[in-house]
Amino acid sequence: MRILILEDNVSLSEWLAKLLRGENYVVDCVPDGETLLNGVDLAPYDLAIVDLGLPGVGGIEVVRCLRRAGETLPILILTAQDALDSRVAGLNAGADDYVTKPFEVPELEARIRALLRRPRTQAERALSFGPLAFDQTARSFSLADAPLALTPREHAILEALLRRAGNTVSKETLLEAGYSFEDEVGPGAVEVVVHRLRRKLEGSAVSIATVRGFGYVLRQASA
Repeated sequence: MRILILEDNVSLSEWLAKLLRGENYVVDCVPDGETLLNGVDLAPYDLAIVDLGLPGVGGIEVVRCLRRAGETLPILILTAQDALDSRVAGLNAGADDYVTKPFEVPELEARIRALLRRPRTQAERALSFGPLAFDQTARSFSLADAPLALTPREHAILEALLRRAGNTVSKETLLEAGYSFEDEVGPGAVEVVVHRLRRKLEGSAVSIATVRGFGYVLRQASA
């Protein structure tokens, strides 16, 4: 899954991005509201973390603009403004949750997971395709009930394939899932990761097939 951080404190933004990447999220950082509203495509993102105390266009105005534009992705406000009025204003503008600085890392991670689960029912907490399963709460894969060790890139790309299991996923979509806009990579990077994933799935009933000219599809062997 891909997360956008809107935060003008570069050191905090980079620290938070590193933390989330360690949890196998793909993360992009934007330093101000104008950049976000004028040039960032939010379609690839599953969640946005927005600071209220931004220079220029403030965080609340950013949230209002996004909601007016029809953006439905979950928005988590992260700010040092602890006053009740600020919390209410942020939620009324369209944010889904609110965390104040300083914050405890486990709480922030739990709130992010809760927002990412929100559109899904409890029954959908675990995704599965044959012997391949993904626990969305723990954000961990297993293959035939055994833990499947993956790098962050492998994790992101396999998750994108699993969410569309049985359907072709383009290389461009997999690039968006596995790499931030700071990564200077081409479609060949996806091929390398898919090759590694195939080796890790080898011998199981699940495989990744190439659909020439289109992308890849996660398939299950017939019984």
